[in-house]
Amino acid sequence: MPQLFQPQTLEQALQLLAQHPKARLVSGGTDIHEAPETLVSLSQIPGLDYIREEGDYIRLGARVTHAQVIASDLLNRLARPLVRACSLINDVTVRERGTIAGNIASGRSTNLTVAALWAMGAEVKLKSVRGERIVTFNDFFQGIRKTAQEPDEMIVEIAFSKMSPKDKGTFVCTGWSEDEAAANVTCAIVLEFEDDEVSNAWINLGGIAPKVVNAIEAEQALVGQWLSDAVIHEAADLAVNAIVTRPDATETVRELVTRALREIRDG
Repeated sequence: MPQLFQPQTLEQALQLLAQHPKARLVSGGTDIHEAPETLVSLSQIPGLDYIREEGDYIRLGARVTHAQVIASDLLNRLARPLVRACSLINDVTVRERGTIAGNIASGRSTNLTVAALWAMGAEVKLKSVRGERIVTFNDFFQGIRKTAQEPDEMIVEIAFSKMSPKDKGTFVCTGWSEDEAAANVTCAIVLEFEDDEVSNAWINLGGIAPKVVNAIEAEQALVGQWLSDAVIHEAADLAVNAIVTRPDATETVRELVTRALREIRDG
């Protein structure tokens, strides 16, 4: 059985991580596949499940669960792609107990919340007894199950840009293959509008490269355009060019981008 610590404060948790570099942080505990020698539970630490608006940003504490995201009026108004991503998690236990921070810390860019947060410019605050630092998603994710998080660091907060009244966004995805040989392909889109025309676009795709990627050509094709069927089809065709390691996902990417853009237009 692993050794379990249940610190009562954040400072105690950070001290334990410094003393036990191979320890595993747990809150919901839904993404542990190999039993570590030491567990540091965050369940007894108060004040880590906040969801708050602060200027142009929304900030999530380390213990915010997928279910809390879904239930949040604030996030339903200002972070629709994230709410949509969390609502697509079918496992009730994961939805109720799994945390957004844990979803990110696993380093799997195919996890549902990652592309959604990436499309809203997310960053993580990492803290240790040595101090704290803020890392963008682009720098945090460094490959398959590889992140910038050091063994003695904890994700204490996730921050991202809130959507303005000019913004519309959504999230769509596939599922894992039955033998889990092929990962989710995820698609998060946020569009900024001036009247009925797109003035800025963020299209983020997961599961087609070691990290989530921007479909830059597709984004550029949307700017200055109304979302007609022809424009949507062109963007979907161009999004395929972002594929790095999954040529088998070509039709999937085209279908997901088409579906997401139609949802934004018609929704």
